[in-house]
Amino acid sequence: MPSLIANRRPQELGAELWSLTGLNWEVVWAGPPAEEAARREWCAAFGWQPLWFESGQYVRTRQGGKLRLGSTAYGRPVTRVDYTSWAVRSTSVEENAQVTEALLERWASCLAAATTVLGPPVWSGAWDTEGFPRLPGHGFDGSEAWRREHQDPHRLAVWSFRTPGAPLFALRANLGAGVATGQGPGEARISLVCHGPEAPDGQGPGWLL
Repeated sequence: MPSLIANRRPQELGAELWSLTGLNWEVVWAGPPAEEAARREWCAAFGWQPLWFESGQYVRTRQGGKLRLGSTAYGRPVTRVDYTSWAVRSTSVEENAQVTEALLERWASCLAAATTVLGPPVWSGAWDTEGFPRLPGHGFDGSEAWRREHQDPHRLAVWSFRTPGAPLFALRANLGAGVATGQGPGEARISLVCHGPEAPDGQGPGWLL
């Protein structure tokens, strides 16, 4: 039986999004201070409670959710903000099909919740949809070869706004390595990623990771 790792309701995703759209993103991208007292004060201004650091500062939100503010070290700029809405892990290869089916079922309600807040996405589709966009960052899962072999991201929806400093919002349904290929059991998750702005000279926050 697949085991749930995270199970936030789609309505909770919508509530987190409402909060995120009202942030001062220029301050977010600058990153939390390295000094602990200043960092707590910085988080409190957003209504966040600082938790721990692991490839970025984790915080608890007013809505009770958990965000990761991705950065390379304390005091460094934030390049992305991640929120996991739902995640499940299979215990055997035989459960992979069940995990993928559950992912697609939950995807529909999460996409509806995000669309209620952000409006229609500028792009939405599956792993094999023509014109699949290249997202910011340098992770291996962003390559076309990875996507086609592992069907990952399995689903993607993107929102882009002209407000200065506003993130590129991406709702992602990811399949872990081995799920689509049948090479082993794995995870599936739905997450919201807020990507930082990319500078033309390649030196902006969006290029630091």
